[in-house]
Amino acid sequence: MNLLEIILYNRDGDTRRVKFVPGELNVVTGGSATGKSALLDIVDFCLGRETATMPVGPVVDTVAWYALLVQIGNNRVFVGRPAPRIGRSSSRQAMLEIGNSSLGVPSFDELTVNADADGVRQQLSRLIGIEEIVNEGVAAGTSFATNLGHAILLCLQGQGEIDDKNVLFHRQSDSNIKQAIQNTLPYFLGAIPADQALKRQNLLSLKRELRRVEAEIRTVEKLNVDVEVDLRSLMNEAYARGLITSNDASDRNEMLALLRMALQVRRSSLVLDDDGQASRRAELEGERDRLRRELRDIGEQRTLLQHQEASEAGYQEAVTAGVSRLRSIDLIPHDSNDDSSEVCPICNSHLEHRDPTVADLRQTLDQMSAQLRRVNGAKPRRVAALESLESEAARVRQSLRGVEQTLEQFLSEDRAASEMRRNMQAQAFTQGRIDLFLGKLNQSDNESFVQLQERAGAIREAINQLESELDPEEEREQLTSRLNVVGLDMTAYANRLELEHRGANVRLDLKRLTVVADIATGPAPLYRIGSGENWVGYHLAVHLALHRYFVRQRRPVPHFLMLDQPTQAYYPSEVARLSGEAESDTDRAAVRRLYRLMLDVVTDPLLQGQLQIIVCDHANLSEAWFQKSVRHNWREGQKLIPNEWIARAAELQDDAQ
Repeated sequence: MNLLEIILYNRDGDTRRVKFVPGELNVVTGGSATGKSALLDIVDFCLGRETATMPVGPVVDTVAWYALLVQIGNNRVFVGRPAPRIGRSSSRQAMLEIGNSSLGVPSFDELTVNADADGVRQQLSRLIGIEEIVNEGVAAGTSFATNLGHAILLCLQGQGEIDDKNVLFHRQSDSNIKQAIQNTLPYFLGAIPADQALKRQNLLSLKRELRRVEAEIRTVEKLNVDVEVDLRSLMNEAYARGLITSNDASDRNEMLALLRMALQVRRSSLVLDDDGQASRRAELEGERDRLRRELRDIGEQRTLLQHQEASEAGYQEAVTAGVSRLRSIDLIPHDSNDDSSEVCPICNSHLEHRDPTVADLRQTLDQMSAQLRRVNGAKPRRVAALESLESEAARVRQSLRGVEQTLEQFLSEDRAASEMRRNMQAQAFTQGRIDLFLGKLNQSDNESFVQLQERAGAIREAINQLESELDPEEEREQLTSRLNVVGLDMTAYANRLELEHRGANVRLDLKRLTVVADIATGPAPLYRIGSGENWVGYHLAVHLALHRYFVRQRRPVPHFLMLDQPTQAYYPSEVARLSGEAESDTDRAAVRRLYRLMLDVVTDPLLQGQLQIIVCDHANLSEAWFQKSVRHNWREGQKLIPNEWIARAAELQDDAQ
């Protein structure tokens, strides 16, 4: 598979076509923010990735469809993907057209959804020749089939990946992706032939089936071993729940009979007139509150009368004392004249000040006597009122006790009903456990157990047969041999790029998915080698070596390698990026070595013009051999998204607001 074109359609039906030459080095050079990096994301999306990773901005704002035109052997394939709806980043819709060399790019009006992302990958996988080999997934019991999506991981290197010392392959930082690369790379290298892969797939399925059958056997065996204990436990539980009247059973049959009897018990239904009870309870609670208020009022009235009685007693005592003192006035004859007030009645002497007259004293005595009689007259009525209040209070207390006893009875009934519900639920739970256990017991009869054992035996025999036909040691040797071949190219490329540890043996560590340089002091993995220049160089060495191997061995991997900004370390300034020339001779020499290596690999006669390398970069070397590889130079206003598209999108956005 080589890429012929990347095609963008805007919402007005205009197209932007970025063409490439198959089997050659294709350079897309340009300044910053011209859309170079989006090309890799578009290719990734069009080849079946569900998530669109194109940067938010002009590309996302203007493009309605993304598309690729690819060459696979003598066929051409058009793959279109409508842009995800606004606010979303994923889509499964696709358009797939397969034709001969005359297949062209459809117009916007001809675009139609006729496939999905999975369908695109399946069709392209068949065209490339990828067999659907099932691999074991990361999670236990999961599996996945090898497809184009796994091969694409070996063909793309994003801007943030190509100089990452910890990540060697596209999207490797995702643990699932890393596992997928480790599982599928041996197949893509040809270390596992298709027939052996199919046998390995069958072996994987059989082992999974054996685990399931053995789990069933263990369950049945455990059931049979503990059946007496479990039966007795369930029987005692049923007895405690009141489902059976006795738990006296001497053997398994008697226990089974009791448990089946427990299943036949119909739980009594507790029917409660909740609405009627609530109404009556509310009435009684209202009556209770009214009686309490009435009793409180009576108490207050009684207290008032008692206070009145106490205050009158003090007044009566004072008046009585005054009347007693004035009673001596009766010693004076009633016919004494008023002049005696100036003469002492004892010594008959003349008084300097006049005393009250006898008449005055008598009048005071009469008034106080009258008051005393009124007080004494009111006392029997108050006593009668207090007696009446006591009687009324006794009546109210009696009524209140009656109401409170009724309410207490209601509360007691509620507690009993709640307990009954809990008992019914417990009985239902126990019956469910009994039913489930008896169901399992029926499945574990001798006939079923024998069938499970026979099934497990047959699977083990098939597994042994497949394992005898598979030779893991041979597979490891085949894989090691192929990795050694790839390592020879990696070593040569590292030397040409003048990387650190050049001269050492360089190899791909499949277990850790990293590059390792074997130096005198031991293995030096990429993440322990310093400098971004070395990281980019080793990335380039391993991917060029792998793709050279894939092409030479006709392995089912797309024969293109797409790199995004491999020389970014040599263009730290915006000036250098705009000019495309590195600022120092050393950097220019390093950039020249990178591109010269890519050009030499892609023009290797052994590859017969089948490998295509696409590089999106700032580099724009002046050498003729480089300029011949430049397909697009996005400078001086040239870029992926035309300015008129951006302006039109802005107008539409303004109109919408």
